[in-house]
Amino acid sequence: MITYNIKNNKGFTIIEALIAIFILSVSVVSMLGMTSKSTSSARYANNEITANYLLQEAIDSIRNSRDTIAFQKKEDVSQGGWKNFLYRYGYDMSTGSASKCFSAAGCYLETAKFNGEDINGGDIKLCNIVITTENPTGCPVLDLDVSDTSSFAYIYKNSDFTPSVFSRKVTMEKVTDDEIKVTAYVSWNNGNGTNPNTQKLEVSLLNWIND
Repeated sequence: MITYNIKNNKGFTIIEALIAIFILSVSVVSMLGMTSKSTSSARYANNEITANYLLQEAIDSIRNSRDTIAFQKKEDVSQGGWKNFLYRYGYDMSTGSASKCFSAAGCYLETAKFNGEDINGGDIKLCNIVITTENPTGCPVLDLDVSDTSSFAYIYKNSDFTPSVFSRKVTMEKVTDDEIKVTAYVSWNNGNGTNPNTQKLEVSLLNWIND
């Protein structure tokens, strides 16, 4: 007598299939979330590096302006010296009046238009834009040269450039007749809401020429 062993092979049930799909979906969503978070972190880090560059650029421009004017060693209000350096950025030592960078609103620097001989500071503008949550500096947004055709990647109001996410402000405070405190601020929005990030760099500049 011949006997046959018939095996009862079972397939996946609907419940098992749904559980497998659920696990796969959770895994895919988790990976996508990690990718999105990684991209956001990379963008944030890149913006922080750019903000540091913009802060240092502003401070270096002001320091260079002081040194350029001081080297001229002249007292005339249109020629050079520490008094003229302060005058360029908005402080008149003869009258004690304060404007531009020495005002409460602060100023912004068109570093691409820097001219050390321009004691009137044509490249220095008052930040008179209304301060908002999105733009706490109250200064214009910098434009970016995305095609890298300019020696300055970030400048103001260039129709050939693309508006960036960065705004920059500079404030100055007279500490003594021979010392001022300079503070640069850069704010930007990473696209994650209406609370922008702000970094600042603060330095003291001295009248080393003693004119």
